[in-house]
Amino acid sequence: MRDVLIGCALAVLLMGMVPVAHAEDPGKVDLEALEMVSELIGAPVFSKDGTEVGQVADIAFDDKLQPQRLRMTTGRHLGLGARTIEIPKGSFMPVRGAVILDVPAEAVAAFAELAPPSADK
Repeated sequence: MRDVLIGCALAVLLMGMVPVAHAEDPGKVDLEALEMVSELIGAPVFSKDGTEVGQVADIAFDDKLQPQRLRMTTGRHLGLGARTIEIPKGSFMPVRGAVILDVPAEAVAAFAELAPPSADK
């Protein structure tokens, strides 16, 4: 399982979603960012009232390791499948092994679903 998480974290790094180098040390992978990402991919997401509302699909940090973007999967209305939504900066807080949203469980349904990538590129 750890190998899968590390693989996912490396994929995120390669896509440029987390800082991978500092100007003073070019080419060096930011191991702290890698560890944070690998710890959170697949982790539970809780609303501010303590209800589990989904799982972390992707999380991005800036070069100061501040959370910038959260993409999470959550159930659709009436439990028919899953959807991926993006939570804006400032509306969530990563903690060790989980993410806590700054909204109640009922408000999660109000976030817009991300469009799937287009195959027409």
